[in-house]
Amino acid sequence: MPISHVVVDNHLVENMTIHHVQRGDISVLIGNDSLDLLHSVTTQDVKDLPEHSCIFASILDSNGRMNDRILIMNLVDQIALIHLEGCAESTRILLSKAVSWKQDVRIIPLDDGFSSIWTYKIDEGQKLWEISVNEKIHSSQICLMREQILVHLGPDSEIKKMHEILVENDSIILDNESLRLHCISNGHINGKIITSFHPIPLEIGLESDISFTKGCYTGQEIIARMDAREALARTLVTIRSGLQLEPGNMKIDSGGKFVVFDSIDNSGEYLCLGLIHPDMAESGNEFQIDGISCNVVTRW
Repeated sequence: MPISHVVVDNHLVENMTIHHVQRGDISVLIGNDSLDLLHSVTTQDVKDLPEHSCIFASILDSNGRMNDRILIMNLVDQIALIHLEGCAESTRILLSKAVSWKQDVRIIPLDDGFSSIWTYKIDEGQKLWEISVNEKIHSSQICLMREQILVHLGPDSEIKKMHEILVENDSIILDNESLRLHCISNGHINGKIITSFHPIPLEIGLESDISFTKGCYTGQEIIARMDAREALARTLVTIRSGLQLEPGNMKIDSGGKFVVFDSIDNSGEYLCLGLIHPDMAESGNEFQIDGISCNVVTRW
């Protein structure tokens, strides 16, 4: 299992878990047709999502670009959605417009009073995608870009207690900069990237978000065309650069471009997450952007 090394009181120590608390960006769907509604607007086949299980799905626009990525949790009497930060409102509007007059669905925002904890570098415990319940906390072990993560969902008061227990057990809470570094290092897409760049799921390694056999959803034609061609114009990579790269399109000196999603200092060098042509995406590949030396760390 991977071990996180952190500095505590000027000593390098081993820490087994890290976590962050996401406040808000949670919705609940109540009603017999909740899964039918989600099935009609998301990229996943969730019509028969089993009770006490969860799955990731994307919300796309007509060009196949992402507006949100949601973790759908079937809590039996209700369906909980954990949105990417800052993406909840647009998804709720879409869901509200998609409800037909004969469907029994209520969409309830839980941005106040409920939170989630995301715990990384965990021991492999419960089965993937199955939800366990401990009083008011719903927990599930999921897989995110090859990394197994525990997600806990519950009222703020219970999440606060869980956070305090994690800290007592030497789990380190990630501040904003540490969370960005973790996301860049592990190929995770956050809400800011979605709202700024609206990537296509296939380009950022989220094939698992998509059912290629279900019926229509917004953006399906674009996804189906890309899948049929079996060729992507861009793919997600983490690169190392000598200087910080600003978010946006950057021209590669030898030709082509690198779309920078985010870039952050990591002990004197910069790690960047973004899109590059697949021919240039192999680990160790070197190139320059405006004379800045770059090399690919990982292709996702």
